Formats: sequence, C-alpha cells, structure tokens
Amino acid sequence: MDIIQRNLFSLLRSGAFQTQEDIEPMSAFKWNKLYQLTVMHNITPFVYDGILRCKNNFFLHLTDKQKQDWEKAVADYRVKEKRQSDQEEDEFLRPDRLTNPLLNRRLQAILDDEHSDLTSRQLLLILLRVVRHLFNEGMPIRQLTELAIFLRSNSQRINFDVVGQWIERLKLTQMAQLSGEFLIRLFNFEEADIPFLKGRKEKGIERIAKELIEFTDTRSQDWYFSQEDGGIFVHNTNSSATFSHVRRSARYFKYYPSESVTNFFLSFIHSLSHIEE
Repeated sequence: MDIIQRNLFSLLRSGAFQTQEDIEPMSAFKWNKLYQLTVMHNITPFVYDGILRCKNNFFLHLTDKQKQDWEKAVADYRVKEKRQSDQEEDEFLRPDRLTNPLLNRRLQAILDDEHSDLTSRQLLLILLRVVRHLFNEGMPIRQLTELAIFLRSNSQRINFDVVGQWIERLKLTQMAQLSGEFLIRLFNFEEADIPFLKGRKEKGIERIAKELIEFTDTRSQDWYFSQEDGGIFVHNTNSSATFSHVRRSARYFKYYPSESVTNFFLSFIHSLSHIEE
C-alpha cells in the first residue's frame, strides 16, 4: 500500500470511528490523488470528517483550493445521496436477494424468520452488500466502511452464533472470511472483533487488497448494452468495463462459486434489458 492509500485509510478510520490518526507528509499532487480516490470510492464525507479531526496534524496541509474542493464534494455528495434515496437501487446491488435460486430461497427464509433478531439480520445484509458490490462494482470501500461502523457500534447486540450458521447455509464462508480480513487489513480490526472469522488466513490478501484499491472508474451501468434512438445497432457502453466485470467474476469464483456464475450470467441478461425492443 503506497503513501496515498495509507493516508486515505488513516483519514477514513478517523472519520468513521472519531479517532486521531497519524498522517504522513505528502505533496499537493498526492493530496489531489487522494481526493480523487475518495470521490471515486464514494467515501467523501467519512474522509472529510477525518480531515477535520486531524486538521492540527503537522503533516496535513491542504491549499485553499483543495479545501474548497472538499467542501463542494461533500455538498455534492449530500445532494446525490438524497436523489438516490428516492430511486430504486439496481437489482444486482440489492443485498436482500441472491442470483442463485437455491441460495436465494435460503436467504429469503432467513429474512422472513421473525424469531431471529433484527440486528443480526442487518449484519447479514451488510455482508451481502459487500459481496454484491465486489462482484459487480469492484472494491467496496464504502460498504466495508459501513460494515466496520456497524460492527463497532452493535457488536454486543449481534448473535454471532446465528450469523455464523446463516453464513454456512448461504455458502458465504469464504466471502465473509475475505471481508473480515479486509477489516483487519484496512480498518485495524482484531480477530476478536470479527467472531465470524474461522481462523484461516487468505494467503493472497495483500495482493488482492492492492489490486482492488487501484481503482478503475467503472460501474455496473458502464457495461450495459444500449441502442441509439431510432437505431438498429446495439453497442456496449464501455468495453473495458465489460472485461473488468469478466475478470472480477473469474477472480472471485473460488470464494463464492455457487453465486458468481449465476451473478455473471444474470447481470449479462440484465444488461440486455437496456436495449429497446
């Protein structure tokens, strides 16, 4: 992890957990790169809160223009969040369903069980949101941040034994393991803070984290197929995004094979729905 990424996660942890973090010295150019990563990963308010908390740090130097950019980015984020809250989320990013029919039936049975506590079910949905974004969008830093905050705030109210049973029923063990190790790697969690970890270490976690943090500005909508008004030719919105989606599906196949295959093919079919009949 390079200095930009280290400072990014230091500020992210500071903003998310209201802590003081050590900041390393960077040039104005690198602070601009950090700003770009923050906007692209949709974590602007968390990092900005970290900047405000660490404003007296000797090595945190922002120009007046950079401060104005941050303030505008946070304001734009609030507007965007309000607008998106009124819109229906893309079905392939919804955490309350899986694309594998058998696993989805099991998930719906879990969510419909009135005898289970709400907090434990919320944790399961946040874990599934991480998985959905990992498959379809890339590195889910925003979702991992929400997972980290939820665990820190609600650990005493979660029935981790039941959550562990759900994870096994949904064959989610390896993905939950990967998510937990990201929390350790990026958010300074201890193993004791993540009871659903099984103790097995992912040997490639350093490489995976590095690959995922190197952000490519693509989203699931970027590789949808579309058709020009009045035209007869169908084209792909972004071919590089398509290849990125293929690579992600192949990379994470071993972590969730029963879901990755159906997710890829059904998301491909979903992309065709954007073509006018």
